[in-house]
Amino acid sequence: MKRRQFLQYSTLTAAGLTFAACTNQGSTHFTQPAANFGKLEKTDLQIGIVSSMDCLPLVVAKEKGMFKKYGLNVTLVKQPTWDKGQEELHSGKLDAVQTLFAMPLWEYFSSKGGKSPEQDEEAPKSNRRRRKKEREESKSQGNANTIALMGLNINGNSISLSETAWKAGLRSRQAYNSLGEFQEGYNKFFHELKTPPEFAIAHPAAMANYTTRYWLGTMGIDAERDVKIKVLAPPDITAGLESGKVIGYATDEFFNQQTLADKKAFTASIDRDIWHGHPEKILASLDTWLKDNPITAKALMAAVLEACQFCDNQENVTALAPILGKSEYTDPGTNKNWQNILAGSYNYGGFDAKPQIQKLSDFQIFHFQSTKYLQSPNHANFLWHSHAVWVLTQMVRWNQQKLTDYPKNADGIIKQLYPVEGYAEVAKAFWLNMPKGQLKIEQPEMFVDRIAFDPNKPMEYLNGFELRA
Repeated sequence: MKRRQFLQYSTLTAAGLTFAACTNQGSTHFTQPAANFGKLEKTDLQIGIVSSMDCLPLVVAKEKGMFKKYGLNVTLVKQPTWDKGQEELHSGKLDAVQTLFAMPLWEYFSSKGGKSPEQDEEAPKSNRRRRKKEREESKSQGNANTIALMGLNINGNSISLSETAWKAGLRSRQAYNSLGEFQEGYNKFFHELKTPPEFAIAHPAAMANYTTRYWLGTMGIDAERDVKIKVLAPPDITAGLESGKVIGYATDEFFNQQTLADKKAFTASIDRDIWHGHPEKILASLDTWLKDNPITAKALMAAVLEACQFCDNQENVTALAPILGKSEYTDPGTNKNWQNILAGSYNYGGFDAKPQIQKLSDFQIFHFQSTKYLQSPNHANFLWHSHAVWVLTQMVRWNQQKLTDYPKNADGIIKQLYPVEGYAEVAKAFWLNMPKGQLKIEQPEMFVDRIAFDPNKPMEYLNGFELRA
């Protein structure tokens, strides 16, 4: 981020506040806290993270002393899955988590007794027993809700396909002369398959699941009939790609770059090209914890916000890779090609030994980067209620959690699960201008199919989809 862009977003906020002395132009590292929010209710925190690129702000806040600066002693606890992180959060073992943007909605409607076809119908009995236990534990704790505190990033996923698709002539989006040619080739391939192939995702509430379904639908491919979308762990995805059972997957980094390096897949599209600036991961806690620790929550958000700004400063890239590469944050054997992503280039992979590296500075944005879809005062950490409205339309579209109609009380639910008041106070301390309101219309050019999204008309938007459950 250039210095003039940074100063537009985060200026000195209190008497005596200065930037750390350094030669890096545009450094976002404060020598003092941006604000004193008051006496912390709790200082020792356990925060759950999943080994992925979007845990970077939390890792930076830990390694660069930002948590400590705000009076917090934080231990980052690596979780094997998104569900496990939520389980530990509800059990009280964790104070906060890095989680999926849609997780608050997912859990809220799950507590109503719903379930997901891609997660429950064909899931192993052990998984079904575990989820039943989680629901029972949630009930015993008074149905505490997961609450989004702030966004951690926007964009950041990719859709990759197996060598089988490559041999059939499919290529990455940029290899085609037009979107129509790309759509025609993919439609023909999927409809000529004798049986619907498996398509892997990390979790039904993952944004990669929703954007992939949207992407498939744009090409006339039915995500319910033409493919079998299933939750699979990385080792199962790799085995499925090798056997030919799995045709592709949608996920965040690091896994994808490792798979591409191993010549198991190629990237067909990145989700930024499906929906420019979509929400991705969030920092979240329980409403019960937030009620007991409001000051601590603000200090936590302040430290993470400062870290998000640090992550988007290109002059800090060389410092980011070794931090995130530590074993306590990154799974063993992870390919290091993801470091190139931080530097602004993306590897699409392939099976013809030709370089498929593209300049891509906005594959993932942690705070702000001036783009056509991200302009002041909008920034990646602001929780747009309209984003939650979009997710809810997709949950209804695909009948997740037994939702068949858009809830009449959706506005109240979203305000409860994605509050903005606490973050607004933190942002003010950083002299961040906040967007007016929480709903914004996504213009046609934001989506791959050039169809606008008006959050004020969710039912009209829903009725526009020909392909749905």
